[in-house]
Amino acid sequence: MNQVVIDAGWEVRRADALDALPAIWGSDAGWLPATVPGVVHQDLLRHGLIPDPFFGLNETAVQWVGEADWIYRCRVMLAPPAAGERTVLCCDGLDTIADIWLNDTWLGRSENMFVPWRCDVTDVARPGENLLVIRFASAWQHGRAREAQHGTHPVWNGDASRVHVRKAQYHYGWDWGPVLLTSGPWLPVRIERARGRIAEVHLPVTLADDHATATVAPALRVTGAVAVVRLAIHDPAGALVTAAELRPDQGLATARLELARPALWWPAGYGAQARYTVVLTACAADGSVLERLERRIGIRALRLIQAPLAAEPGSSFVFCVNGVEIFCGGANWIPADSLLPRITPARYRAWVEHAVTLNMVMLRVWGGGIYEHDAFYEACDDLGVLVWQDFMFGCGIYPADDAFRMLVRAEAEAQVRRLRDRPCLALWCGNNEDYQIAESIGAYDAAQPPDAAGRFPARVLYEQDLPAIVAQLDPARPYWPGSPYAGHTTADGTVGDRHVWDVWHGVMAPYQAYPHYAGRFVSEFGMQALPARATIEAFTVPDERFPQSRTLDHHNKAAGGPMRLMAYLVDNLRVPADLDGMIYATQVIQAEALAAAYGGWRRRWGAPGRRSTAGALVWQLNDCWPVTSWAITDYWLRPKLACAAVARALAPVALGVVHEGASAARYWAVNGTPAPVSGVLELRRWSLAGALRGSLRVAVTLGPNQACELGGVACADDDVVALRLLVAGQVVARAAAWPEPFKYLHLHDPVLTLERCDAATVRVWAACPARGVWLAAGDDVRWGEQYLDVFPDDPWLVPVAGLGDRVPQVRSLYDVQRG
Repeated sequence: MNQVVIDAGWEVRRADALDALPAIWGSDAGWLPATVPGVVHQDLLRHGLIPDPFFGLNETAVQWVGEADWIYRCRVMLAPPAAGERTVLCCDGLDTIADIWLNDTWLGRSENMFVPWRCDVTDVARPGENLLVIRFASAWQHGRAREAQHGTHPVWNGDASRVHVRKAQYHYGWDWGPVLLTSGPWLPVRIERARGRIAEVHLPVTLADDHATATVAPALRVTGAVAVVRLAIHDPAGALVTAAELRPDQGLATARLELARPALWWPAGYGAQARYTVVLTACAADGSVLERLERRIGIRALRLIQAPLAAEPGSSFVFCVNGVEIFCGGANWIPADSLLPRITPARYRAWVEHAVTLNMVMLRVWGGGIYEHDAFYEACDDLGVLVWQDFMFGCGIYPADDAFRMLVRAEAEAQVRRLRDRPCLALWCGNNEDYQIAESIGAYDAAQPPDAAGRFPARVLYEQDLPAIVAQLDPARPYWPGSPYAGHTTADGTVGDRHVWDVWHGVMAPYQAYPHYAGRFVSEFGMQALPARATIEAFTVPDERFPQSRTLDHHNKAAGGPMRLMAYLVDNLRVPADLDGMIYATQVIQAEALAAAYGGWRRRWGAPGRRSTAGALVWQLNDCWPVTSWAITDYWLRPKLACAAVARALAPVALGVVHEGASAARYWAVNGTPAPVSGVLELRRWSLAGALRGSLRVAVTLGPNQACELGGVACADDDVVALRLLVAGQVVARAAAWPEPFKYLHLHDPVLTLERCDAATVRVWAACPARGVWLAAGDDVRWGEQYLDVFPDDPWLVPVAGLGDRVPQVRSLYDVQRG
């Protein structure tokens, strides 16, 4: 197959009335050089026609772009086709309402950003120059027209018309993102020429229970002159394992190939991410090669276990990979930019690598964004990150008229086919919070059957159409109707998954209460924090760099966001007046909140048959623009303090300790490894001034892949209780419980000392207990630990990369509390 990627020579301009189009695309007036793949905002920004929408209040100045129609054109040079070749125009992604012409011939319309569009243009294309034109109607105007026809439906976030358009919903604005209604060819545009091709590949893998063998059962669909497909499977080292020839019958071909002693694919931290390479060569009857494809697969078995628990009501929600039950600590993933084509494969990989450094094993691709770029899933496959994949519906009552259902079915079929052979893919989920919003307006009754004409019409999508497509195209993968979902309700902590927004939203419960708002699988929870100062400086003028400035408030999209954030600050810390102090303080609150959540819920991991909570996915890992949000890492990949707290809470071996009442503390450990861990547990009780009030030292053995209670200790209400676990004389885990709220504490100067041990290690000392020690030295410096509690007899040895001869900045809660 010959392929021409059309990535040069594009132009764009604003479109006028539809009947004026031929005159427009034949004229040279008003056209701007355009980038494809790309969207209009990128080109207007590049040519200086709009201000940077991420800076200051500029978002409001670019709204006209999304309300206008736009037209792209490109002159494509084609050679004469070879004998028997068909010419196909392929648009991998058009955002969103697009009409396509080639040489003045209208080829069709695409109304779904998530469906690749293909058209055989053999009879339209010609040797030499061909004029390709794509007109993008305003998705905003299109949605408003459909809304006028089908009615206004309730939504949380964004304009209500969004539910009528199969476009990334966050483009309409969310409680963490701007309103930027993009349009354009956001994925590659190509010309394919072939006498025959492999139109569809499915490579399902079945792993034997004893892991001694695996079966690969390729299923292919071919077109044109393909007479045979030669298939070869190579192991992770590149050696040929097995091969076969598949001869299609009526365009379909299948086979079964057995692999002995397969190398397995494991989630990060549980083993290697072995990948086999499958090479498919399509040949004509005369032996000539028509097409050659490569696919990489991973051999693993995955189950979602929903079984009764030994000591609690309801059922578990446990992901089991290769027979090992996995506590799925991780995060929710949103699109990493409002202008999607700007996200490079290298950027995707950097984000997934970052998640792995935080000891995360799962990312949830949230339903208000996009089915992500192949580079994202490839990184997850390579690095061992499981993916909870939402279908793209979020926080709304979606329609279910026949035309809309047809769009959704095409989308689901295209995306399931694209992603089903990914070893990282763990679950298909129908939507984000659509059952929840239906429940909030009294439109959801599980006892009644789905009704496309009812008040919650999209139940027919989530309970009929989508599960049927998954069952047909990806039957080995679990499907879950929505998130959160428990069948009869969305708020039952004993069944299914739960979004815990009782902290921040709802009753605004104290973050210390996170462990009490447990669920079998907590798929959303979070706390806001300001981003790094460098990030704030990138979107503000100097005069706006103070807490509560107009620009900072604009860059917090949550309803009541600044007020809610201030409430948690006032409850817990002395509120600083300066920007640096506010950044530190909000990041401390976020770090402490997430530590309480992850620690408390991982404590409930229990043992087999007692997995009371089997996963926790923070809202959210990342941002789509520079903003104050729930993200634990900001738009420019600058980690907040919460990252260190999350990594510690999700470490393979972790400790936890909390004050219980005024005179006791209880402590526990989690061993996420497959083998017992034996060591020495040390506990010390300190005064804030640094006096040692008590200690104990005891040998412990932690059972494999379980959480265990270790005991309790009497203590005063102003004690700081510090734990550490030593294995073979090395500290492998630490935890501490401090009196709260922190704002009442009379902290002493810890006299922090940093000592350079070598080019890659810094030792941190304290003369008395130091709370929330923050180490910083610039974006290009990577710390092994960045948010510490340091005690007089327990200096930290902190790995660091890229420090050079720079002097680190050190800040602790003492510095902020003293003003």
